[in-house]
Amino acid sequence: MSRRWVPPYALNEPGRRVLLLGNQAIARGFLEGGGQVASSYPGTPASEILETIADFAEMYGIYAEWADNERVAFEVCSGASMCGLRTMCSMKHIGVNWAMDPLMHVVLRNPPGGFILVSGDDPSQHSSANEQDNRFLARAACIPCFEPSDPAEAKEMTVKLFEVSEAYRLPVMLRVTTRLCHVRGDVVLGPINMERRKGKMAEDISWRKIPRLTGLERIPPHKPLHDKEEKLREAAENLEWNRVEATGGERLGVISSGVSYNYAKEAISRLGLEGKVALLKLGITYPLPEKLISNFLSGLDRLLVVEELEPFVELQVKAISKEANPKVEIYGKFDPSRKLIPREFELNTFIVSNALAEFAGVPKPLLPRRGAELQEIGKMITPRGLTMCAGCPHRATGYALKQALRRLKIEDYTIIGDIGCYGMLSYPPLRMIDTYLGMGSSVGVSQGCARATGSMAIGIIGDSTFLHAGIPGLISAFWNNTKIKLVICDNMATAMTGFQPHPGTGVTAMRKQGNKVKIEDIVRGIGISCLEIIDPYNVSDSIEAFMRALEFDGPAVVISRRICATEAVRLARRQGVRLEPYAVDPERCTGCRTCINTFGCPALVYDPSKNKVWIDTTLCMGCGVCSQICPFQAIGKRG
Repeated sequence: MSRRWVPPYALNEPGRRVLLLGNQAIARGFLEGGGQVASSYPGTPASEILETIADFAEMYGIYAEWADNERVAFEVCSGASMCGLRTMCSMKHIGVNWAMDPLMHVVLRNPPGGFILVSGDDPSQHSSANEQDNRFLARAACIPCFEPSDPAEAKEMTVKLFEVSEAYRLPVMLRVTTRLCHVRGDVVLGPINMERRKGKMAEDISWRKIPRLTGLERIPPHKPLHDKEEKLREAAENLEWNRVEATGGERLGVISSGVSYNYAKEAISRLGLEGKVALLKLGITYPLPEKLISNFLSGLDRLLVVEELEPFVELQVKAISKEANPKVEIYGKFDPSRKLIPREFELNTFIVSNALAEFAGVPKPLLPRRGAELQEIGKMITPRGLTMCAGCPHRATGYALKQALRRLKIEDYTIIGDIGCYGMLSYPPLRMIDTYLGMGSSVGVSQGCARATGSMAIGIIGDSTFLHAGIPGLISAFWNNTKIKLVICDNMATAMTGFQPHPGTGVTAMRKQGNKVKIEDIVRGIGISCLEIIDPYNVSDSIEAFMRALEFDGPAVVISRRICATEAVRLARRQGVRLEPYAVDPERCTGCRTCINTFGCPALVYDPSKNKVWIDTTLCMGCGVCSQICPFQAIGKRG
């Protein structure tokens, strides 16, 4: 019998070197540190952390789950921590906003179990709505913030942070960025902590066992928290991930942390500044090791702070310098006259090298040849906008909605989008969505638009997003009889972040069959009387359903249900099913381009030399929507 394959991050082979993603390394640290409960809501760049834990969870007696939103995920971990288990809650940076309410409470509860909050920050907004720097949130909550520089350090730091959390009975933040989450690096496996604690609510925090004091006898809850903060500040001085790299006597210095440390170290080497520029690497950015920094500043004339996004460390170092060395000139991104590092977007070695060269007064490095070549290539490439996949049901949903509005001659309307693939309905040719905010905001914002304008207001939201944050808004719309129309695009997956399951799929993170939540039951349970469920691939029926919802005098919901096209193609391949692409009959095609100009599937291609449209069979997955749109019936199944 063949032995079952075990992924490298799950091997129980201490000392073995393996190549891991940063996210996989964090998951491995959770395993080696004795983590027992993990919960998350999928969000790039942090999604793979929970997915990796779920891979080995059953093997090692661990519980891992996807929650329906980040607040619930954080509360699940809070409960486990207050019952003494080691737990980790991972999410993208914007997700931490959802967890802030319970976070600001649990820091006052003294949870005894190690509790790590992983914040996946996203400089350059690779897959996010903003570049929020969550180190400020750690400071607001008075919890320590640690920043690893590579996957190996991320793993070791995760193991250690369980001990730090338990020593101070506080959650701790592990702040990582997209570049670290998705880079691969050598990681040496350590021993797996197989301790499996039996959870029990800690007696010293249970209000059933401790009489609650009131009035003057009550201790201000922030006093113990602030005392912990000061002890953490002292402990930061001896943290193993803080170190000074210098040969002695340098008058120029650089302070850096996280991935930025790698750029700074490489820049010093490239510019030949070893022995001329001292480098202080920080593994913790809140609270800072003030004595270590003071000693570092004492012998410097000038300092450059290299960090991604906000000048978080720089501002604190400026304050420290007032006593340590008032004459030191501090460069970074805060003071306009000394701004060498951009405040926006992620950094790289070239950006840091240029800044360091200007700072040190040496020639700037030449533009890498590869960058110049890419610029030349870019001039030859036809620019293209973002688009949905061929066969995407969201495109068909948007088309049907737009046709319904035209048939009813509704011209005064506002469409509010949400976080998901359907946000690309704002691009040509459909160009429907006016704006969007955060998760679930389409439901509430559309109500505000309806009240402000008195005209038609339509919200578009996805299945996972509706279950995450859309339900309260729909309750409010029904309660206040705000006559919005809500389109729920149910493609049966959290597609934008990697096809993770959600409550509507019924499948759990550990690939078990759980209970399936039906969106239509929720909508009916709220009291919405006008509910339409459509298959967007059936164009005519979808248009008629939208027209009924648009004409209804009250809040109405249309659930557009069809599996994500990419997932459908994957399932077909696994099952050995051949998807038949469509084709254009050149005798019937008039070159009107209605299919392209009003629908815009990337599989549709126009040939100007023949004034005909043809279908790229490598992209077409056979949804058949274009055949229903063509006014000359020129599109059909091949043969």
